[in-house]
Amino acid sequence: MHPKSTVRLMAVGLATTLVAWSIPDNTVAAGGTEGECAASLDSDGDFLPDAVEWVMLTNAHSADTDADGSTDFVEVVEAGLPRHSSPSLPADQQMRLILTGPSPGSSDPRTWMHVFHRVMTPVNGAGVSAIQTFDMWLEGPLWPGLEFPLNAFASGEVVYRERSTPNDGIWIQLSIPLVSEALLHGVLPCTICTETTVSGQVLTSGQKLINAGGSIASLVPYSPGLFVLQTLTPFAPTPLPAESNRVCVLEMQEQSTGVSGTSYLVVSADCEDANELECSASCQASVGWNIIIPGGTQMIGGN
Repeated sequence: MHPKSTVRLMAVGLATTLVAWSIPDNTVAAGGTEGECAASLDSDGDFLPDAVEWVMLTNAHSADTDADGSTDFVEVVEAGLPRHSSPSLPADQQMRLILTGPSPGSSDPRTWMHVFHRVMTPVNGAGVSAIQTFDMWLEGPLWPGLEFPLNAFASGEVVYRERSTPNDGIWIQLSIPLVSEALLHGVLPCTICTETTVSGQVLTSGQKLINAGGSIASLVPYSPGLFVLQTLTPFAPTPLPAESNRVCVLEMQEQSTGVSGTSYLVVSADCEDANELECSASCQASVGWNIIIPGGTQMIGGN
C-alpha cells in the first residue's frame, strides 16, 4: 500500500482545520504574522500571488494577461491557456496545484505549494466545505510506484484565502510553506501531485520539477502540445517588470511508458514571447532531452 497523506478541510469561519499533517494546526490570513510572503503578494488583485504568475507565465500586473475576458485565475485553475485568447471551459469544480520558490530579496527561503480551487456548488455558503478529501504526495522516477506523503516537507503555517464571485463560483487558495530550495533539490526529479474530491467529483493535478542548470524548474503548459521549463524563482532581484520577453518553448514526443512514468523526447525548442524572462542561449540545446513524467503530461495542470 502506498504511503499517502490525507488532509480533510473543514470550514470554521475563515479557519481551516488540517488533519493528519505534522504542521501547526492553525491558519493565518494572507501575509501571516511576518508580513507579506510569497503566498500573499498579489499586485493585480486577481487572486493569483505574483510568485504563481511568474511560474505560470502570466502577467503579475494584469488580471487578464491575454485580454480575452477570462481572468488569469479562472484560466489557470481550469488548466486553460491564460497567455492565449481562448474560450473558457464550462463552469465546474476545478483545481490546480502550483509550486513556487522564494521571492528575490525575501528573508523567507522556503518553497511554497499552492492549491487553488474553483467551487461551483458551495456547501453552507462556503466553498471549503465542499472539499471532501484532500490528498497530496510526491513521486518520481527514482521510486517507481511509490507515493511519499508531503507532511515531511511542510515547514510552517498555512495561508488560506477565499473569494466569492457573482458568476465564477467561490475561489479558494490554500498555500503551504515547504522546505528550502536547497533541500528540495535533494529529491529531484520529482512530481508533486494532489487529488481532491469536491462535491463528489474527483480532481487531480500535478507539477513536474527538475534540475535545470542548478535551479529548480517546472514544466508548464504553454499552448496545446507545447511546454516551458520555468524556474520556480525569478532571477531578477527587483520587482517583476510588466513588459514581455521570451522563453524557451518545448515540443515533446511521447516515447514509452513504464513503472517510472511516461518518457518524452524533446523534438523541437524555440524562443517565444512570454513575461519577465529572457530566452536562454541554450534553448536549442534542449532538443534531444528525455523527460520522464509520472502520470504523463495529462497530470500536469489537471482537471
